[in-house]
Amino acid sequence: MGGINICIAIESFFDGGAEMFAIRLANELTKNHKVFFLELEPYRSSEKRQKLLLNANGLHCIQAGKNWLGEWLYGQNKVNRKTGRVVNALKAFYFAAKKRQIIKIISNNEISVVNSHSWDTDVYFAACKLIVPFRLVSTFHGHYEFLKDKRADFDVDTLQTLQLVDVVVYTTNMHLKTLDYYRVPTSRRYKIFYGNTMRQTEKVTKYLPVEVFKIVMVARGIREKGWEEAIKAVLQLKWEQQLNVQLIMVGEGQYLDVLQEKYQDPDLIYLGYKENVKEIIESAHIGLLPTYYIAESLPNTVIEYLFCGKPVISTNIGAIPEMLLSTQGQAGICLEAGGKAPAINQLAAAIKGYIDNPELIKEHSERALLAAKKFTMKTCVREYEFLYVDKEVA
Repeated sequence: MGGINICIAIESFFDGGAEMFAIRLANELTKNHKVFFLELEPYRSSEKRQKLLLNANGLHCIQAGKNWLGEWLYGQNKVNRKTGRVVNALKAFYFAAKKRQIIKIISNNEISVVNSHSWDTDVYFAACKLIVPFRLVSTFHGHYEFLKDKRADFDVDTLQTLQLVDVVVYTTNMHLKTLDYYRVPTSRRYKIFYGNTMRQTEKVTKYLPVEVFKIVMVARGIREKGWEEAIKAVLQLKWEQQLNVQLIMVGEGQYLDVLQEKYQDPDLIYLGYKENVKEIIESAHIGLLPTYYIAESLPNTVIEYLFCGKPVISTNIGAIPEMLLSTQGQAGICLEAGGKAPAINQLAAAIKGYIDNPELIKEHSERALLAAKKFTMKTCVREYEFLYVDKEVA
């Protein structure tokens, strides 16, 4: 396939799996294409750490509408001041100028494909298609399911948007239900798993009963990822069953700060945010993600566990059961979530099952390395490139 001009669009630089995948995909695409990476709402996130992961030499990063007027208008909202006529007029001018900026970028750079990675960017670029022509590819990450009760006119906006989207990339049956509900033709649906650029370990994980049993959990610092349930399960194993177990936690946020104050124990290790998690994961015996997050689809954390050859304890949300599947069977354990947190006793029992059976760790580690093969970036990019050309996908 010849090189084309592509725009990868995200809502903002949040510390989430959607943003991480968009960055990895964009970086990889720069090897053969001219790639623009666009942050549509630069004032919705503050840290911007993920921006540093972009390939500075091969990518054109655009923070749409990031200027002095945007700074001032955002400050008005932050302090909750009453917006008068002048402020409303400035807002209208700002958003119109921002749209002209984006249209000009698409037109002047002959961008033929926009690959959008959130509901907000889908809606925005679907409207842009009415002004300037390009192929719009939407990658579903769970935003549609998460936002359906949180956005005014969600159904109307979604129906109009999905009529203008050329192709939707999905990963889970949850996404299929959404596509069915909005009557998106099967000819415009395509299933692609995330690709990961992490170097896969060749070492099978083993556990000796004389060792400290190390569990790693990497996730965003929100309640629904199952942080407190993980902590309670580990403390139950340690204090009630006298097991030598340790929980290593990688993530940050106000919720995790509260948990760190509430649960203090030498075997609860809070590492905060870490850009490179490979060595941390490799130091553990199993990976843990007891998520019950409603918008969970294809968590990057699980992929990283698999690449490091770690058996995984997670839940049956999204595509997680399929993610753990290898040619030799499941590379871990999926607990029932059903929209709520998994039971502490079940989580503790799953962990203890590995502690009591070191051979199972070795077996599931071997399966994890097999399961990881379906998440290679090379395969992922090849399939995206196929969608970027103007053809039917069915």
